[in-house]
Amino acid sequence: MQENIKNKPVSLLKRAIPFFIVILVFMALMSLMGLLKKPPAVIPEKPIGFLVETQQLKPSQYTIQIHSQGIVTPKHQILLTSEISGKIISLGAAFTTGGHFKKGDVLVNIDPADYQVAVQQAKASLASAQANRDLEQARSEQALKDWQSFGKKGQPSNLVLNIPQLQGAQANVKAAQAALAKAQRDLSKTTVTAPFDGVVINKSVDIGQYVGVVSSLGTIAGSAVAEVRLPLTQKDIDKLNLGHGNIDHKSLPVTLSDQQQTLKGNLVRVEAAKDSNTLLYHTVAEINDPLDKGLFFNAFVEADIEGDTLTDVFAVPAAWMMANDKIAVYREGKLAILEVQVAHKTDDYDYVTSGLSAQDQIIITPIQAPENGMTLRLKTMESGSKEPAASEQEAL
Repeated sequence: MQENIKNKPVSLLKRAIPFFIVILVFMALMSLMGLLKKPPAVIPEKPIGFLVETQQLKPSQYTIQIHSQGIVTPKHQILLTSEISGKIISLGAAFTTGGHFKKGDVLVNIDPADYQVAVQQAKASLASAQANRDLEQARSEQALKDWQSFGKKGQPSNLVLNIPQLQGAQANVKAAQAALAKAQRDLSKTTVTAPFDGVVINKSVDIGQYVGVVSSLGTIAGSAVAEVRLPLTQKDIDKLNLGHGNIDHKSLPVTLSDQQQTLKGNLVRVEAAKDSNTLLYHTVAEINDPLDKGLFFNAFVEADIEGDTLTDVFAVPAAWMMANDKIAVYREGKLAILEVQVAHKTDDYDYVTSGLSAQDQIIITPIQAPENGMTLRLKTMESGSKEPAASEQEAL
């Protein structure tokens, strides 16, 4: 029994040895895993500020151009009418639709026979009236001689001297002269001539047709000058300094273009009344010899009117501008919003005359909600930065 008691501690020790071995192996494994474990990756601190690009501009000069459009019309266009009645016996070679003519060319000939007869009758009436006047003049002179030969004293009356009859005869002569002049004038109207250089827009008569007084013969237009009515807004009028509507002291150059060519003209006047529907002003541009230059009537043209030339002006792309004539610039890592004065705007550019300098770095990167003092980071070409463009950033 004592031997069993002596062997009991030995048996317990043998049983504890495997447990200690397991603990040692576990600790060894933990140490080994600790040695093999990689240190955690260090995440670099994200830079603060919105990434932007900037651009500097240099002042230059710019000539204001106001855009408009209109229809080409002749300056002079009339409805050619007959002043007498009669049958048309011939037409001028140019009197056809589209025909060109010179001032004084014969366009229409009306049968002159009746009017030639009327002239002869008027001449005969004039000769008769002149003979009757001469007779009454002789009678008046003879009456005065008879009065003197009879030794009568005093001044004879007009009735004695046949004055009333003489005055009546003289009046008849004047009436006959007027009748002859009218007959000759009617005869001259049988030949219808062109009042100016021009072109036939359309003709409405032909040979053998009878026309009456004020009958339409056709429509003709002058070819020397064409006009284009150009609508302008109040702002356009102000930019061109046409507020008083008077441009007699100067003519503004106008560039007119259709789909085929570009021509030069001049703005010559501002119409006195606004359009009752659109309330726009209408200005009128003129171009000389349009048909010779290939510009036809009723053609639609685009027009650019040249105004004053601005000096020391910044041409800022419209995409860089903010609302209400403001612009965002980069200053020492911060955003600054400048109020500028814009003298003229086009679809592509705003022309700034004050509030901006050549040293200002204009922010060209779109920012959804820019604010004064916003922190910015400047993207430079030299840095080789591969950070996403600011337009692609949602927020930083």
